[in-house]
Amino acid sequence: MNILVFIKQVADTEARILIKGDNRSLEIENKYNLNFFDEFAVEEAIRFKGKVKDSKISVCTYGGKKAVEALRTAIAMGADQAYLIDNTDLDTDDPLITAKILAGFAKKEGFDLILCGRQAIDDENGNIGAMVAEFLKIPHVTAITKLDVVDEKKIIVENDIEGGKETKEVQLPALLTTQKGINEPRVPLITGVMKAMKANIPVIDPVTLGLAKESLDRNASKIKILSYETPKGRPPVKIIDGETPEEKVKKLIKLLREEAKVL
Repeated sequence: MNILVFIKQVADTEARILIKGDNRSLEIENKYNLNFFDEFAVEEAIRFKGKVKDSKISVCTYGGKKAVEALRTAIAMGADQAYLIDNTDLDTDDPLITAKILAGFAKKEGFDLILCGRQAIDDENGNIGAMVAEFLKIPHVTAITKLDVVDEKKIIVENDIEGGKETKEVQLPALLTTQKGINEPRVPLITGVMKAMKANIPVIDPVTLGLAKESLDRNASKIKILSYETPKGRPPVKIIDGETPEEKVKKLIKLLREEAKVL
């Protein structure tokens, strides 16, 4: 069984991010990690492989040369093979174009099951997985919290819904996106790290996936970044003095009425 896992390398949550002078691009500190939700996808693929014999895990990302680091993390965890789809000449933030490219890779590589994280924590799009499934015309379930194997053609998944949980029976091939709570991603062993350091990671040109280059560049994108803005600073905290709770409440009501103007 061929298991594909789509991942993304994202900036570390503690990385310094500055808006450049043109207000349309970012300067990001050189701190990157494997996307938080994608760790669950890699871990679940490894566990699935343990249940289904003769399974192979291939991990793929669409990004720059630096994204190889995230791919090696996935190999260190237990993936068998990794592929980098190079975006050097086609850098775009349009998730629709990214989904087309990943779907093209899936068609070429072949698959029985595709896993990816619920969303990337940098842009919070959360829609690439579903769009890939639509391009491939396969069923998909988002934000799953449990995966059980029935046989090589059928699985049962569970995800959270408002006020409860929902259980679905899914025929393979299918695409699933993983949510926090489905598992606890493993810490790679030193043997896995050594394997990842030596692993050969092929670099793929998106154009070789049967997609016209003019349909993949920024000119084809339906999204245009107009500007970035820093969040507005929070107003200073005001401490309300008073000898009794009643006195403090009176002062608070006065402030809400005269300064905040919400009453």
